[in-house]
Amino acid sequence: MIKYLFRYGTAMMTILFMTSCVLEEGDPDLSGSWTCTETSEIFLKSTKGTSTFQVNFENDISIQDKYYIDNFYNLGNGNRVTIIKSGYTISIPKQTVDGFVFEGSGELNDTYDMIYMTYTADDGGGEVDHVTAEYAR
Repeated sequence: MIKYLFRYGTAMMTILFMTSCVLEEGDPDLSGSWTCTETSEIFLKSTKGTSTFQVNFENDISIQDKYYIDNFYNLGNGNRVTIIKSGYTISIPKQTVDGFVFEGSGELNDTYDMIYMTYTADDGGGEVDHVTAEYAR
């Protein structure tokens, strides 16, 4: 009897352990279309500072964790910001795109389908825009 309890108990514990763990699906590619909901402190005051638009993430050919976001800050297609992904963390190195200096950071959720970023946009006019953005696919 004890032999059967041990055998079935071990099997049940293994099943419970396997179903309670969330298995990491690797490091998914972020390439593709995302919907960005962006809140700005300075711009878009007529819409309470929030706008929603499409962006496209493109993976760098030679560096796996380097991406380009096309239409970043709703600047239009062809205006790309470079980001670096490290696990669940995103960094936006300081860079100039279409007259704006961008810099910031962010994080991905556990399932890699939401990204939360905060960054600054400086057009050199004396006011720096502080932006929060949520990207969803």
